[in-house]
Amino acid sequence: MTRIKKYWKYIIGILLLSVLLLIARFISEIDFHSLQTYLHETPAMFVLVIITSFIAYLLSAIGWMLCMGEERTKTSIGEVFVVRHVGEMLGVFNPTSIIAGDTFKISFLSKSGLPTENGVSSILLMRMINLFSTILLMTVSIIYLTFGKFGDKDQFILFVMIVMAVALCLFLAKYFLDEKLYFGKTVEKIRKKTKWTFLTPKIVESCYETNTIAARYFRTNKSKFTLAFVLIALHWMLGALEFFIVLKTLGMEVSFIDAVSVEMGVIIFKSLGTIIPGQLGVEEYGNKVLLDVIGINSNEIWLIVSLVRRSRQLFWLAMAGVFLIIITKKSYKTA
Repeated sequence: MTRIKKYWKYIIGILLLSVLLLIARFISEIDFHSLQTYLHETPAMFVLVIITSFIAYLLSAIGWMLCMGEERTKTSIGEVFVVRHVGEMLGVFNPTSIIAGDTFKISFLSKSGLPTENGVSSILLMRMINLFSTILLMTVSIIYLTFGKFGDKDQFILFVMIVMAVALCLFLAKYFLDEKLYFGKTVEKIRKKTKWTFLTPKIVESCYETNTIAARYFRTNKSKFTLAFVLIALHWMLGALEFFIVLKTLGMEVSFIDAVSVEMGVIIFKSLGTIIPGQLGVEEYGNKVLLDVIGINSNEIWLIVSLVRRSRQLFWLAMAGVFLIIITKKSYKTA
């Protein structure tokens, strides 16, 4: 483990270089005449994507507020939106700052009167709901891509598969939300029966804590938990809508579930490339692979999709900088 840490920067560098070389190969095969035609559609796409992403972030902020319980009245949706956005951007562009991002959220909301305990529990609960909703959508996507794209005559089959995915999600919810703390106990058993050094006593304790918070909240706030889950699932689906908007604007024949499948697949790639800041290159490669999976092999389309998505990310990064200046000044004045 110590040796890996010693060469960690070299490992990241090699991974980044490998991905960038693959992307360079894709770019070298681009027909720049076709690309120029597609670029004319970019401004309109970008505006729609920004609006879509704003709604997605807003739904996620509302979902987080619901996780705060009755104490949420001590803050506002605007404040939660801004603090959440700045904290998330810290994690996206510097993976080691995920904890720092969460600490940032707790710190600033506590100044609004939200108890630190509520801040911590709401973030842990939010992470769990994010996990549930992602598993649900990924399951639907994997089933869809595994069995092919369905026509109108096969809508019933698709419906049955979605029901199966929902059933799996409900099973996981029971596993994580039961007061018997199955999740924490399972992690503890795994630690005792294996030699996985990363499962430290502190991690096991954290799993029990997360399990306890989720079970307690679900027992007393079932309707709020369900609503938060729906909002977070919609947040992911609006991310998929970005793909749908871009591809449809460029004249591609895609369905919304195609776009959801691409979004979920790209999330897997980004998760695997977490060690690379901003998932630079990894996200672009994921875009390419998943677009190929749904039958869109054009390098020109891939580049436009990647450019629009990165432009959206840079726009919101700039907004995070503005938000940070505003809330820092506000905090300084009230100090």
